[in-house]
Amino acid sequence: MMKKIHALTLLTTLTLLPLSNTFAAWTELGSNEAMVVYVDTDTINRSGEKAQILSMLDFKKPGVNPQTKEPVSSMVGINEYNCPTVSYRPIEYKEFAGNKGSGKMVSDNKTPKSEYEPVVSESWTAGVFNVVCQRK
Repeated sequence: MMKKIHALTLLTTLTLLPLSNTFAAWTELGSNEAMVVYVDTDTINRSGEKAQILSMLDFKKPGVNPQTKEPVSSMVGINEYNCPTVSYRPIEYKEFAGNKGSGKMVSDNKTPKSEYEPVVSESWTAGVFNVVCQRK
């Protein structure tokens, strides 16, 4: 039963992702010269040694989507972290023309079968990893 609830919660989160930018309870994790990183701790979903969370990258200078050549000022997505192996993978992410998940959606990318990548120390993923994989 618990797995069904987690799956339903995740499905609901994915379905509402375009709307959740406005309603998410964003907490700033930190920033560097390129971006500010936010997470919504209300969306943490733990299952065994893995944990998922909704996060947002808000770029200080817009990037460009390689396919559409449109400017991208922020990204909102769900990443899954494997706590014991210190790795992560994107499940879904959306790119937006405006800051903090606002403006036109530039792309909608579902990547449920993506491979785990190492969490690099001092990266934005390391900050998010520390939030979702901390022991209670």
